[in-house]
Amino acid sequence: MTMRITATPQQSGTTIKVDGHLRREDVGELTRVCGEQAGPADLDLTDVRSIDREAAAVLRQLLKTVELRAASPYIKLLLEAGAEPLRGGKEDEV
Repeated sequence: MTMRITATPQQSGTTIKVDGHLRREDVGELTRVCGEQAGPADLDLTDVRSIDREAAAVLRQLLKTVELRAASPYIKLLLEAGAEPLRGGKEDEV
């Protein structure tokens, strides 16, 4: 497994923290966890190391229903602007 999802209840809602490398095969689980929250939820992507294109597209949709609490500047740029990723070592990883 390349990523971990942790849902932590808070007084103001639930914080959903994602760690690791988020890929298309992982977004179904993240979508499920976000959808299970009864109240407000926010997403903490501080420790996300990379996301692929499909995961970024799903995250953009999720951000319509959950609030982005934290993320690296690069991940924020990809999500907020829908920017094309810079080319690195792996073509489909950003």
